Amino acid sequence: MRWHWIATLLVFAPHGFLPAEPQLEQFFTRHCVKCHGPEKQKGKVRLDRPPDALFSNAELLETVVSVLEAGDMPPKKAPQPRAEARAKALQLLQKRILTNRPANTLKRLTRAEYANTLLDLFGVEFDLTGLLPPDHVEHGFDKFGEAHLMSPHQVMAYLKTARFLAERLLPEARPETGKWEFDARHFHGSGRGDYLEGEGFLLSAFRPWRSNVHFSTRPDAYERFKIPAFGRYRFEVKAHSVNSKEGEIIGINLGDGRYPVSFRGIRRVPMPHGSRGFTVELTLKADDEVSFTFDSGRVQSTGDKPRKHKGAKMRFTHVKVTGPIIGQWPTAAMRAILPKPGMKPPELVDHLALLLTQRPLPVADRAGFAEIVTRRQKAGDSPVGAARSVLIALLTSPHFIYKAESPQLTDVELAHRLSYFLWNSVPDAGLLAAAQAGALGKNPQAQVSRILKDAKAERFIDDFTLQWLQLDKVNAFGPDVRVFKNIRRMTVNSMAREGRALFRHLLHNDLSMEHFIDSDFVMVNDRLARFYGLPRVEGDAFVPVKLPGESERGGLVAQAGFLKLTSTDFATSPINRGAWILNNLYNEKIEPPADLVITEPDIRGSTNIREALLKHQGLESCARCHSRIDPLGFALEYYDPVGRKRAMYRHVEVLSKNKLKFTKAPIDAVMKLPDGREVRDLPTLKQVLKSDKERILKGIIGKLISYAHGREVTLADRPYIDAVYQVSRSRDYSLRAAIEAIVAHPEFGRK
Repeated sequence: MRWHWIATLLVFAPHGFLPAEPQLEQFFTRHCVKCHGPEKQKGKVRLDRPPDALFSNAELLETVVSVLEAGDMPPKKAPQPRAEARAKALQLLQKRILTNRPANTLKRLTRAEYANTLLDLFGVEFDLTGLLPPDHVEHGFDKFGEAHLMSPHQVMAYLKTARFLAERLLPEARPETGKWEFDARHFHGSGRGDYLEGEGFLLSAFRPWRSNVHFSTRPDAYERFKIPAFGRYRFEVKAHSVNSKEGEIIGINLGDGRYPVSFRGIRRVPMPHGSRGFTVELTLKADDEVSFTFDSGRVQSTGDKPRKHKGAKMRFTHVKVTGPIIGQWPTAAMRAILPKPGMKPPELVDHLALLLTQRPLPVADRAGFAEIVTRRQKAGDSPVGAARSVLIALLTSPHFIYKAESPQLTDVELAHRLSYFLWNSVPDAGLLAAAQAGALGKNPQAQVSRILKDAKAERFIDDFTLQWLQLDKVNAFGPDVRVFKNIRRMTVNSMAREGRALFRHLLHNDLSMEHFIDSDFVMVNDRLARFYGLPRVEGDAFVPVKLPGESERGGLVAQAGFLKLTSTDFATSPINRGAWILNNLYNEKIEPPADLVITEPDIRGSTNIREALLKHQGLESCARCHSRIDPLGFALEYYDPVGRKRAMYRHVEVLSKNKLKFTKAPIDAVMKLPDGREVRDLPTLKQVLKSDKERILKGIIGKLISYAHGREVTLADRPYIDAVYQVSRSRDYSLRAAIEAIVAHPEFGRK
């Protein structure tokens, strides 16, 4: 979907244009040249250019087809082409698009893929958050090659990261494993909601200045315990809940415990009701400081008198820390990097290159890397030091950072594409063996089935759903406890996990993608079951629960996480909700026009949200998109900013920090889509989505293809999407079948 200037898009010179396609020339001359020709250029668009220039613009062709298909061009007030003429023009344009398929740009490893690759190659987990910058997101995903620019800052970050990695993968000496034990005498907190009581240290408040427990090195002095060296550390914690009748959640954080607002959470540990503690292993860096927080606490602050708080608390009595844990020496990583002593420079380079990239280096580059080893050996470096130098060079080279893709992928490149699609990491030995034997191309379903059974497939489920559904933003704000007094922080966290749980359930149980539109069950844990008013569920894990007949829940648009994501602190946003549906279910592009001037439209005189939106739709520059967006989002107005059913609006006016004014207003959610279909609430919205099932399921398939290929899908991918849809349809629209069909399609093996 495009904006106002697209509605009458396209002009082609009337003489001597497209001699091989006179019907297309005649169509555009008759219906477009008046508004976008030499005399007039609506929306500052002039397209009376040579045919080659027009048809080399892939985005322009996409736009033309989209406005023709949607009926946005020509404008409603202008004479309309006959249906046969429009269909013929679309056919010719789509033919052009298929012959002008754009090249897939070079793609590098994302930060997550880089870390996963190191873990799978060497068995060592690295947190690269503070070393590599976050990846740029393009059209919803961070895997797109067009967004993978390499700035000088990025190059320096890769060099810094490679040095950090090499020093820890190839240490000069065996680290000494230490053991530390801490009891209540060593425990300290933030002074806000945490306190010592007898032989235990209690936490009560969860934010914003969180109560926490961290440790001093000695009971008689406050010197914070810091991790001495990089490695894996085991924490054995004795703790239990107080005044609680349910499971609780402990947060594990890095940062100075005196200033917990700057904590970086790295893990959450569910503690079932009655639990007396937990054991966890963490990969940590030198000087890291670990603190525990009560993430499922009920209150934000207990002030200066936390002992008087009668609600749930968490009591810590003992912590034992062991590490770095060294299972064997030399480590598995060291043996993988230096499998035998006395390796010659070319032999070492060949070995490391094959280990890191699973393909031989070009001859010229091989000599350069070998020279690095030779120079370091002549300078007196040990074998470990020389290997560390070439490892740094390879980790910062394009051979490792970038994904190798030929125009027609080789068998090994195909294995990499499949592995980075469903594991976000390198292929394992079984996948490489299948590729090298030629079996991968002949029977990809066998490998897909094996890959999805592996625990590493959870990375795909996590990463794809996080980016597709924008689940990371559900926790980005609130809820404001002054307005939503009974909504706990961990309930919101559960909301953010529901979409992932549904995707995982459909994938592992070979179920239909129709459940994304509507379902007679929901995926809930203990907190979300309580929030939805469903039968009791035990524990933090998500399980399917059958919905009662009168429930409107089921499907993505009825999930509290989606409804909160598309709201603000105090109010719902029909525009955000409608735009999310079009972007993420229909896979339509919603972009402002290049010449859009952001000004507040004149909607004075409107008395409610619905009237304001209708006035907004009356503006020519806004109408064509908002006529699609607003009805979809407005149908959800009977659900408040945290996803609870409501009968009235509740407007919030902040009078002071602790004083709010609430006013109520009726909801009138009736609107019509451009094609005349009426929506007025969630059930009627679901009916619209069900009637558009094919468009929506193809939209979801398009999202999966974008993620798998690392590029945006275009109209040239329609045959690909259609073929995957038909395979999935033959298996009751199975999500697993769609993924298998994506991999089996010939397009998956093309750059």
